[in-house]
Amino acid sequence: MYSRILQLAGHGVVYGIGSVASKVIALLLLPIIIRYLEPSSYGKAEVVMTLVLFTSALVKLGLQNAMMRFSYDAPEHERDDVAARVVQTTLALTLMSLVVFGGILLAFDSQVAQFFLGDPDVTDLVWYAVLGLWTSVLYATITATFRIQKRPGAFLRASLGNVIASAALTLYFVTELHLGVRGLLLGNFLGFLVVIPFAAWAQREWVLPRIDRALVRPMLLFALPTIPMAVAFQSLTLIDRTVLSRQAGLDELGVYGIAARFAAVVLIVVTALQLSWQPFAYSIEDDDEARRSYAIVTTWFAAGMGWIVSGMALLADPVVRTMTVPAYYDAAHLVPLLALAAGIYGAYFLVGIGTSRVKRTTWHILVASSAVAVSLVANMTLVREYGATGAAIAAVLANTTLAVAMLIRSQYVFRVDYELLRLARPIALTAIALVACYLLPTGTGLESWGSRIAVALAWPLALAASGFATAPERARIARLMRRVATSRSGGSGTGTGVA
Repeated sequence: MYSRILQLAGHGVVYGIGSVASKVIALLLLPIIIRYLEPSSYGKAEVVMTLVLFTSALVKLGLQNAMMRFSYDAPEHERDDVAARVVQTTLALTLMSLVVFGGILLAFDSQVAQFFLGDPDVTDLVWYAVLGLWTSVLYATITATFRIQKRPGAFLRASLGNVIASAALTLYFVTELHLGVRGLLLGNFLGFLVVIPFAAWAQREWVLPRIDRALVRPMLLFALPTIPMAVAFQSLTLIDRTVLSRQAGLDELGVYGIAARFAAVVLIVVTALQLSWQPFAYSIEDDDEARRSYAIVTTWFAAGMGWIVSGMALLADPVVRTMTVPAYYDAAHLVPLLALAAGIYGAYFLVGIGTSRVKRTTWHILVASSAVAVSLVANMTLVREYGATGAAIAAVLANTTLAVAMLIRSQYVFRVDYELLRLARPIALTAIALVACYLLPTGTGLESWGSRIAVALAWPLALAASGFATAPERARIARLMRRVATSRSGGSGTGTGVA
């Protein structure tokens, strides 16, 4: 069991490297980009990118989840053949969906621009959104095949290629051509287009769009009920952005968007989990072993995620003030809440695996609806009074509803005995850190940096002191540390290091 979990961690690291690089480069470019974009312009970019993400959740039809699940249904000696047919069917159906949804957006471009951007004359931004929809969905579908094939190296190369291309194009369009918000959007969307041909060629026998009629019905029966969950998560983002832009203005939305970029560091772990969790979870054939593995992974996820969320919350104020300009300083107060919301979403994805494992996804619409309802009511109530802070609080409430509702449903169809006493410890420490981040000194001085770093470093020490790790886990950690130390000392004595 632990060997499987270590394999999950290894694949998670590889799959997460692209996400790490993307978030790191985005943060490094941020001080440059925001000097060419005022908050209202950044707010427009936030609306368009959110619209792309929301529409893509509809366009994908839940087929990426089905692609993962059905690829592991066949006996091992037939798995490659079945998986290839599943991928081909997924790609064909996705292309048909792209044509339909892209056409609808273009047909109603002025209405879309008026509703989301408050200006019917910026229809070109809707066209950019359609470009982003096509490129991002095709990229996600094609590169997901690498995960089915368990080719993390190929996935990593595609991810890094996309990151580098997007960063270079964005920098060129914004700083050299002075295209403003349009340059920011083009850079992001064309980065996908650069990589798609290479990724498709690397698995050319798998990604030929071809429908297997025998697969269409069962795949859609599995996939379509999952759409509400995908739409719900994107709706949570779309609702707060839309309410903010209409009630508080694009300037406020621009500050909120910058805070979301910093909080997105938390999504590095969530993204790595998403990319590696399903293949790992479905590959465990024995239900009892699966239950034990799911419980242990959840416990250690809470520990790792709790420290990351706490660290982001504690360091938000000095980091935001160091990397941005005064117009965006208010983002520092929003980062802790948005980081917490991102961490809670990771928990939702983790605890919901049981419903997919047993193919009982039809109740997802109720889970989705509950979270959307909370988001809508909370945003309409809080944004008018508290602006962007209200939207951040609403994000925490909505994601909590999503995670709790999914946990209840998943436990009903595939019960997992989670380690509640162990889970309580990182949760309590995270709550303490979130309170501390608003009480510690602010600014970029030594007092602020020192006190916040000290509390962040004390977090794992406090967790260890609480007896979080079991005796077997401590023994495994000790053996791993000795192995690392031995390999380092051995490597230094062989003379084979880099000259």
